[in-house]
Amino acid sequence: MRIKSLDLVGCLLLAVAAVYGETPLFYAAIPPDCSSLGSPPVAIPDGSGGTLGYSCYVSGTFNWYDAGSGWGTSIRVAAPASGAIGVEYSFYDQIGNPQSLATEVLGSPAISSINDYRAALYANQPVQIDLLGAGSAAPFNEAKGSVYAVIYCAVAATCAKATPQLLYSAQPSSSWSLSVPIVWDPSLSSQWSAEGIDDSTAQIVSLAVYNADTTAATYTVRIYDSKGSLVGTGDTPSVPPLRPLLDGYYGQGGTLGVLLSQIVSPLPSGVFKILIDGGTHLSAVQVLQFNGSSAVALQVAPDTAPTSASAAAPIHFSRRTVLPMAAPYGVFRSLPW
Repeated sequence: MRIKSLDLVGCLLLAVAAVYGETPLFYAAIPPDCSSLGSPPVAIPDGSGGTLGYSCYVSGTFNWYDAGSGWGTSIRVAAPASGAIGVEYSFYDQIGNPQSLATEVLGSPAISSINDYRAALYANQPVQIDLLGAGSAAPFNEAKGSVYAVIYCAVAATCAKATPQLLYSAQPSSSWSLSVPIVWDPSLSSQWSAEGIDDSTAQIVSLAVYNADTTAATYTVRIYDSKGSLVGTGDTPSVPPLRPLLDGYYGQGGTLGVLLSQIVSPLPSGVFKILIDGGTHLSAVQVLQFNGSSAVALQVAPDTAPTSASAAAPIHFSRRTVLPMAAPYGVFRSLPW
């Protein structure tokens, strides 16, 4: 199955790197050994038909963002001490189509409306990009969806150390702010579980489910009480699949954000286990716990469906292909500070 395979022609068109002054070298002169990451190196072109060098890469999904109308989403990452990295974030709506968002790099007053952000970072250099919502001027319209992230590096070990994180905030109307880790492509699974508490008033649980498979999927949510007994079952709405592109390649999938009580009701008192079962469909899942004025991203882990002998083995998807843009934004810019 060719899912999210790396189309080198598409990479040449979209991942064009240009030198703006001195660019951090996140690529090597000869193809590096990327075997520990489970993916081959990719060529980084110079924009004029040549090749600057070659990079390893890691890729994954933040399966939910919410920006605009009082909501804000930020993405932070820093290059490891071991070397420079190239960073690429691509923004999508809830059905997997490219989404243009107003963005602002922390420390810079400029606001850009883009659906793809790229930057090159020196070793130890951090960057935060804020997603402000849809539109080009405030007040920005609310936009929701997913973010696909790719980290490029000259050495596989450097890629393995990069840890991007996404932060939600509704300040100042709500006092909470929370951090959500990325789901790397090799960590995709078909079943996930977490533990939460939901009394539908002060304590509330919400889910975000990203479809990482080639067919639309409905996810069965099972709730187990403090005795381990199955006490509730419900199905999510259908979530769109990975978007088909050209020649058997796929783009981004759809994502669903929903309150747990909208899927299963009533919920048991006290702590309970949540099992999100996609059957054979691979997914990434996020579970948030709200407690009055505080909130936290709960720990989620691959699990086993009730009828399965063992959990589905995670499958590595290489970087998905994006169709070429008429006027490519595709440069890895050095940050101006």
